[in-house]
Formats: sequence, structure tokens, C-alpha cells
Amino acid sequence: MRRTIVVVFFMFQCFSFNVKGFGLSYNFYEKSCPQVEDIVRNGLQPIFLTDPTSAPALLRLMFHDCQVQGCDASILVDPGNGNEATEMASSKNLGIRKREIVSMVKSMVEAQCPQQVSCADILILAAREAVAVTGGPRIKVPLGRRDSTHAPSHRLPDALLPPATAGVSEMLNIFTNKGMNLEESVAVLGMSST
Repeated sequence: MRRTIVVVFFMFQCFSFNVKGFGLSYNFYEKSCPQVEDIVRNGLQPIFLTDPTSAPALLRLMFHDCQVQGCDASILVDPGNGNEATEMASSKNLGIRKREIVSMVKSMVEAQCPQQVSCADILILAAREAVAVTGGPRIKVPLGRRDSTHAPSHRLPDALLPPATAGVSEMLNIFTNKGMNLEESVAVLGMSST
């Protein structure tokens, strides 16, 4: 458990800067939706209590979203409406689950703060709550991400996400190119084997 907490802390540190938009801050929604963090936390608590697989699934969802074109919620875009080959069509995203949790929490946020909070920030907050519910700290995360205005092709995750067959050297090289140091890369590799 301790290793998972360390891994997620590193992931948040790495992805705090890999985002769409500028002006991230810890009080981004202070005026427009000051209760957003409580809404997300309260919406997720019953899910975490009834489905212990949802916390790790949300962490994986965040990782895959942030690795492709930044933390922009593009992984939540469904095929259809001209988006036939979205990010989810990539074989590297097989097994991604629980996207509907983000949609459900987004609906709760919209009911209280219409058109104020991005799905990208809701995904980051959900991942943060996943860390906390699994025994980790409830760390502060900067907010203010913008949702993607277009869905990337399935080719982008194919090119950017590590293949399941990659060896340690290849994985370290991939993570180094993403701005992660050796310790962070090894932590992420360790997480994928638990």
C-alpha cells in the first residue's frame, strides 16, 4: 500500500505540469464553485465503499488520460458523432473502466455549479480521492485544466502509451521522455505489477 501511495504522489507531481491550459492554482474554483472538492468527495464515497476496484480504476484512467496529450479528459470522449476512432479505440486502452464514474460526478457538479468545472479537473480530483480512500494522503492538487476540444485518434495513445510487452529499459526511456526521473519511473513500473 505504501508503494502505491508514493507512486501516485509522483504521478500527481509529474502531471501537475502536463495539462491543457494555463493558470493552474489551488484556489481556481474559489469563486465559481467553492464546494467542488466536497461534491466530488461526497459523490465518490459510496462508490468506493461498494466497489473496491473503482479507486485503482480511476488512477489508471487518470494516468492514461495524462500520458496522451496532457490531462485534458480526452480519454472520456466516446466514439460517435464523427469521433469513430477515439483514444478509447487504442489497444493500449483495453481494460480502461469506470469512465462512467467521472460522468456521474460531473452531473453532480453541474447541478450545483453549471458550466464551471472541467471534466479534466473532476478526473484529477477523483484520482486524488482514490489515493485518500486507499490510505494515502488527501494531497492538494492545482486545478484549472481545460477539457480537450477534440478527441485524439486512437493512433496517438498507440504511439505514446507504453506497450504491455515493453522491457524495463524501454519503459524507463519512455518515462524519461515524459519528464519522469528514475525513481518516479521505477515507482510507476512497480505499481503496474501490483
